[in-house]
Amino acid sequence: MKKRISAVFVFCLLLVSSALSANAETAPKDHTPNHVQKQEHHHRIIDDSLLNSLQEKGFSKKEIFIAAHIAKFSKQKIEEVLDYYKKNDSSWEKTAQHYGVDLEKMKKHHHHMDKFLEKNKDAVLQNVSKYSDNNTQELQGYLEKGISLRSLVSCAAMAKAANKDLADVMKMKEQGKSFHEIKKELKLNKEQIHNEMKKIVNEIQKDIKKEN
Repeated sequence: MKKRISAVFVFCLLLVSSALSANAETAPKDHTPNHVQKQEHHHRIIDDSLLNSLQEKGFSKKEIFIAAHIAKFSKQKIEEVLDYYKKNDSSWEKTAQHYGVDLEKMKKHHHHMDKFLEKNKDAVLQNVSKYSDNNTQELQGYLEKGISLRSLVSCAAMAKAANKDLADVMKMKEQGKSFHEIKKELKLNKEQIHNEMKKIVNEIQKDIKKEN
């Protein structure tokens, strides 16, 4: 059981840390898997220079981020995925099939962390409460406004890294700003956020191990 929990948390840590610099992009409606359209955020798995280069070639941010996901799962270059996509009727289904990517598996991969955090909601809220110096009632209030547990944890890490109150970062999130925009506004880098996220995850892990 402990090994399983540790493995899940390592997986969650990787997902959360990569999501911190995400752009809130919605996938294009045409030729796009439904689950990709519904995703709240795309993980930032492409650097800005490559993103800008691909945009100059005529690809939209939406197309680039979807291609980045397929490239990540198939261990291919994003440019190659986009080239195949363009040559095959701009179909993500055909593209994913060509690279041997199971779209349903991708969907489960992206939603796994959300389900895990929800399952351990009490432990998550208690630790974020101590970490951010906010009571659990305040945190629950954010959830009731539609903020996900993953976003709450991410905002707590960013607030700590920037030496800001959680309320300040949550206000930015409630205004519709993406994590990438918040990160830039707070002048944070990925390593700072990753370090703070690791602290939160480690404490949650300890509490869950005690319960088991």
